[in-house]
Amino acid sequence: MTEKESANESSLNNSDGSDEQPLDHYPIVIIGGGIGGLVLALCLDQVYNHPTNDGSSNSPRLPIHVYESTAAFTANAGGAIGLYSNGLRVLRHLSQTHPKIPYVLQNVRSAGCDYLYRRWMRHDGMEVAVAREDELLPTVEMMMEDGDGENILGDENMNDDERSTKITVCGDTNSTTESSSGSVACEQPRRPRGDAIASNSSQDKEGERANLRPRGGSFGSFKASTDNLSTRRGSLVNLTAALQSLGSSAKDFFFNDEKSGRTSGISVATTSSSKSTQMVETELLSLGIRRWKYQQVLYEACLAAGVHIHFGMRLQHVTSISCNDSDDSQTLLQFKDGSQITTSLLIGADGLNSKVRNYVTNPTTQQSQTETQEEYVPAYTGVTCLMGCANVPRIRGICFPTSATTKCHACYYPTRAPREGTNDDPDDYEQVFQIYFPSPIERPDTWRTLTPQEAKEECRDLAKKLRQDGWDEEFLKPLEHPTLTGVLRVGLRSREGLESWHVGGSGNNHTSGEEELEVNATKKNVGRAVLLGDAAHPPVPYIGQGAMMAMEDAGTLSMILGHYCPIVNQDGNDREITDTPAVPDFAQFTKAMSVYESLRVSRTKTILGSSVQLGKTQQKRAESKLYNAWREMSIKAQVWAYGTLPVMRPGAAFDYRVLVEEALMADEEGCDEEDVEKI
Repeated sequence: MTEKESANESSLNNSDGSDEQPLDHYPIVIIGGGIGGLVLALCLDQVYNHPTNDGSSNSPRLPIHVYESTAAFTANAGGAIGLYSNGLRVLRHLSQTHPKIPYVLQNVRSAGCDYLYRRWMRHDGMEVAVAREDELLPTVEMMMEDGDGENILGDENMNDDERSTKITVCGDTNSTTESSSGSVACEQPRRPRGDAIASNSSQDKEGERANLRPRGGSFGSFKASTDNLSTRRGSLVNLTAALQSLGSSAKDFFFNDEKSGRTSGISVATTSSSKSTQMVETELLSLGIRRWKYQQVLYEACLAAGVHIHFGMRLQHVTSISCNDSDDSQTLLQFKDGSQITTSLLIGADGLNSKVRNYVTNPTTQQSQTETQEEYVPAYTGVTCLMGCANVPRIRGICFPTSATTKCHACYYPTRAPREGTNDDPDDYEQVFQIYFPSPIERPDTWRTLTPQEAKEECRDLAKKLRQDGWDEEFLKPLEHPTLTGVLRVGLRSREGLESWHVGGSGNNHTSGEEELEVNATKKNVGRAVLLGDAAHPPVPYIGQGAMMAMEDAGTLSMILGHYCPIVNQDGNDREITDTPAVPDFAQFTKAMSVYESLRVSRTKTILGSSVQLGKTQQKRAESKLYNAWREMSIKAQVWAYGTLPVMRPGAAFDYRVLVEEALMADEEGCDEEDVEKI
């Protein structure tokens, strides 16, 4: 949408005292219509305009505006990404709480392809280890009976909130019992429906071995056995009867979606404990998806929700201005086409080369517009990536081949596969490749989407080189396939994440020392702005968590703003009393940002730091045969012991809502900032 609904008007004065035309003013403006920006727009719309989860909408609405630099979202543009459970939880919450977009998670899953397996391989096709992808999901324990044998979930006097508190996350422990209804215990889940494997399943020896491996690996199986000895008592609980007490919506959520042919919700797995039932939330299984398809689903959801998307709006400069009728400050946004707007809160979701980040780190005021905002150029890592996709079938799973001869490593994963019961048409498959090469010479002029002819020639030359170095033909097929598309070459850049992600605010700004008082005072008295995603913490793509961190940021920021900056009318009254436009009350903005940064800065540093280390180990495998041999043994041992590489679990198993709710509760109880950060 391009309609500009002004919530307020701000008049700026020329230096000669004459009045300019009033500019459109919006309470909240998001710069960047990528994944982080669109998810944030949906989360903010839910928090501010649909907070009650009963299908009703608040009136008047708080308009959410997103400014995107590209002219339009186009099909078949860009590469692909992996979506993991920590990011998918944000979409699930939107599906459950936003009345206009109950389908958003389902549509995303339908547009992508479940991984099912995680494979570590040599470049010649030999598999080092294979893990089931559901190992990244925490086991969910549903409490079934209280101490007196009463069915807790079936208590008709409990409200939905009380009932939901009975679902808790437990460790990866479980028994090996089958329920009376035939449900298989979750340490040995069967392959999900919709599994499409190019070759006969009997050829996937490592995949079959992974299917038989106990959940949590050998260590998890041992722990489950010891726990089971201490907790076994009573007869098995029939989970189906318990779920029926939750109503039809719960049954729809937990069981198979026959229409799509995909197992969704929670995979039922009853244990022998009369107190609980262990399950895995299969609707949160990781998947691969083309970036443009994911962006299209989010864009359509934004349209359905009434979010305003402004295309072709490239931000050029951000300036802090003073309001004529108050002591508050706003931000003035100047775009390449010459247009200007003002906002009370600017949110930067504009990626690695963020203009909003430049303002956050060096805010300028209207009186100092002649000053040049410092531009932060990320450093080149010395690695270049060639990525693309083709309609080529292969054994299912995300795959990580490494070559000590070519000095490179790669990642292959599916983004489309046939549904179970359909004809095995090669066009129904889509496989993405990402091949990483050390390239000491920085060539940003070559980092772009390649033309079809350029892509064909470069991929053909690359395939020839890889073939000479002994790469398996399965890895070369996508490079030489006639359906090759979406090929781009990018140089990997990185920079340190910021310690502070915001400027502006009111109240007492938090400081970390006497020497920072003057700096913080300067940043406090300017127009408000806050960052999320790559603008705050640019990643390297080795652990697949860059987009997930942006989605976590979006879910966290929206919850915190909704709590500390609630809606008020411009006359200060309750929004239901008057028809004046709704605006957030930013009196506690500084406090909100303190909580936001305390939760997100350390989290993103930990996860993205793991990505850097994982990338280094992959490259070291490609450069040293001795290190590669040791690393292969390490991977085998970790998968045997834990079911997958433990370094992957902290990213995928994270639930942002739990952490935010704990932090808000701690703050209400009077805990200081250090205690909140410990959460």
